[in-house]
Amino acid sequence: MTNHNPLSGSGVSHDFETFLRMLTTQIQNQDPLNPMAADQFASQLASFSMVEQQTLTNQNLESLLSALGTGRLASHASLVGRHALHDGPFDYSGPGVEFELERAFEANNEAKLTIIDDDGSMVAELNVAAGQTRITWDGTAEDGLAASPGTYVAELRSAVDSSVVNTPVYTGDIIEEVRFDDTGTELLLANGTRVKEADVSKLR
Repeated sequence: MTNHNPLSGSGVSHDFETFLRMLTTQIQNQDPLNPMAADQFASQLASFSMVEQQTLTNQNLESLLSALGTGRLASHASLVGRHALHDGPFDYSGPGVEFELERAFEANNEAKLTIIDDDGSMVAELNVAAGQTRITWDGTAEDGLAASPGTYVAELRSAVDSSVVNTPVYTGDIIEEVRFDDTGTELLLANGTRVKEADVSKLR
């Protein structure tokens, strides 16, 4: 049995036509001595017409939102497969991690790249040579063991007093998926890191 949805476009049109036929029949067969007031006919006709117009408006809005959503997907499809770099927390799951510094340091400015876990503890430190902008961490912790999988942050610190150097440290991976939610667009990287589109610093 087919269910009839009175709020669908075809349902409203069908019911509106039925309403007009019933109204016409009622006018033709009404008691001449006690006719229905004209304002009652007009009120019924206007009410049904408003419902029909509102339903059509809703359908147009749904079509527009659908088209906008499709356009958004199309515009982000080109991101999949590209390499995204960001300077926020990253997921470590075993393989080596490559980092990129915003700028190289002079020979007299010694620095170290510090890896910090989500508890705020220092896990590893890597020396940064003068002029070096790319550094690879093989996942080895300070105790010589492999670091546990988890979320980490990389900071550049002075080798003299361990103060944080105000220079971004980028890391990233291949974009495997683009997700949309109420908070914006999120990119899922191959290493498991999730980063907001607005937090991406570089694309390659």
